[in-house]
Amino acid sequence: MSLSASRHRWAMPAVLAVGAASIIAVHAPLIGYKTYANVDEAYAVALASRLNDGFKLYQGAVSQRGPLMYYAYALIARLHGWDNIVALRLWALGFALASFFLTTWLARVTVGRVAAMVTAAVAAYALGFGFPAFDAYALHGEMLQLPALVLAAGLPVLGTRRPKATRRALFAVAGILFGAAVTIKQSAGLHIVPVGILVWSEVRRGRDRGLFVDLAIYTATSAAVVAGFLVHAAAQGTFTELVYYCVTYNQKVHLKPTNKVFPVLTNVFTRLNEQSGFFVISFLVFALLARGLFDRARRAAVGRAVAPLLRGFGGRQYAALHLFVAFATASSMYRFFPHYYLEALPFLAVTTGALLQGWFSRAPRAAYAAFGGVIALLLFVATFGALFGERVDGRVAHDRTAQMVARYVEATTKPTDRVFVWGFSPMIYGYSHRKPAGRYVFGTYVTGFVPWFWDSMPKEQSRIVPGSVEALLGDLDREDPPVVVDAGSVMMARPMRAYDKPNAWLHAKYCFEVRIGAYDVYRKKAEGTRCPVESFPLPHDTITWWGGNVPIPIPLMKDMATTKRLPRGNYMKPLWFPEAPRPPEAGLQAARERRLELDEQEGIDEGFYVPSFDPNAPDRP
Repeated sequence: MSLSASRHRWAMPAVLAVGAASIIAVHAPLIGYKTYANVDEAYAVALASRLNDGFKLYQGAVSQRGPLMYYAYALIARLHGWDNIVALRLWALGFALASFFLTTWLARVTVGRVAAMVTAAVAAYALGFGFPAFDAYALHGEMLQLPALVLAAGLPVLGTRRPKATRRALFAVAGILFGAAVTIKQSAGLHIVPVGILVWSEVRRGRDRGLFVDLAIYTATSAAVVAGFLVHAAAQGTFTELVYYCVTYNQKVHLKPTNKVFPVLTNVFTRLNEQSGFFVISFLVFALLARGLFDRARRAAVGRAVAPLLRGFGGRQYAALHLFVAFATASSMYRFFPHYYLEALPFLAVTTGALLQGWFSRAPRAAYAAFGGVIALLLFVATFGALFGERVDGRVAHDRTAQMVARYVEATTKPTDRVFVWGFSPMIYGYSHRKPAGRYVFGTYVTGFVPWFWDSMPKEQSRIVPGSVEALLGDLDREDPPVVVDAGSVMMARPMRAYDKPNAWLHAKYCFEVRIGAYDVYRKKAEGTRCPVESFPLPHDTITWWGGNVPIPIPLMKDMATTKRLPRGNYMKPLWFPEAPRPPEAGLQAARERRLELDEQEGIDEGFYVPSFDPNAPDRP
């Protein structure tokens, strides 16, 4: 046995074991503390609860992503309960591990064993530490689609090496998986291009022209999955809504949030700074690939033919083409959100492995020594990453106030009650174990606000989904939530009272009760009664989910004439108007207990906090 082969025998199992252990370690704190990793998870489980209650997707439970994402969440909710965060976290871990192992497999079938070994190390580090925690650990659309997308890319390569019957079966399965990836998130659609080029290049090399039939099978089975969801929507009477939200709304609003250059460039350079490692590696990979591409382009130009571009097209070029498609797709959406680039991760890892594999044959001692150091570093970082994650309560998606207000809502409502959260904080539903009232779990559709592109109010209101405000208020009248939480100051800067109809509806039916953090809690008033204090509070300044200030002004409220400031107080303690009755003791006690639980987990001394101002209740929490 050669020296490099001997090293490879231990290196591959070691990197797989360490990679899996590192991914498990960084997910562990979120599992233990039962917290969401991303706001997308919270809104998806909230919508899933409505789907399982019989509401129709895109009518009674609305978003603009593919239907399979929500039906997958509905299945998880049906199996484990819609508010079972531990089960959700375990599913997120399972998908992360599946993506890790399948990415390694993709490198093995497209490039080779050594490339697969390097790919495993890159993928493990990226899934553990290469992206912000709230993107890498969450079960959002990209993570849901990754296993299907990787298999859809790898099975055709495997199929070209198998007998015709097996090949056709592999192409058919790959097509079904590709259709699944597209119906989870539409951005995967362009990945059919590398598959088509792979088949074309194989036929040009003298392979069986029947591969074109296999490509047709791949395309047909993919289209069949998409068509199946369209037929299902038509049968439910939601076809028009599906097309509107998944196509029209995305094209006209979500993917065109502004016609100004500065907000787009700000977003680009902010993400380049936050994800410098990812982008540096990506640009380096593209630079290394560029030489071969330019040589091919030159030969094609001289010969005035396309064939030189694809001569010698193999697994390395195939993975690189998938990388280009994924990177281009993610970069075309005006937002450089980290989780958009998870789609590119498997192909970046495989291409990196392909570029480095030559080093292992030219200088095996140096290569394997460096690789051993990478594995050791990965284990070291994973260990301390898990330790630090535990010390900060395992929360990566928000600060403690979301859980405090959720505990308050839970303590002051019945388990069968629905509640309504205006804005961009659907985690309150799951944490309070109260299902959402209203079809819109996010406030984007009824305000015209597109995350994170704050614009003039007239411009935003021109993007409001026609009829959405009336539909939402109609839902709320029918579903009758006893509590409304206005989270419009959190990550959105658009409180409910900044809009005519929602403001009028809120004043007609609810009274302000208490503010926890930046969340304003309103409780339904008895029929024919008036609020003890007719004024509503001046909204909190705009903050992030983590409590940091955002320099975005909040628009004037429609009820400014009767708006009052709340007393100055502690952000971590409930506030209300001094002249108003004390909020329900059960809710205050529950919020206080939750804060103390989190304090204890984080090792914070209660004496750290400054007492809130409240002349009427000196013993308040």
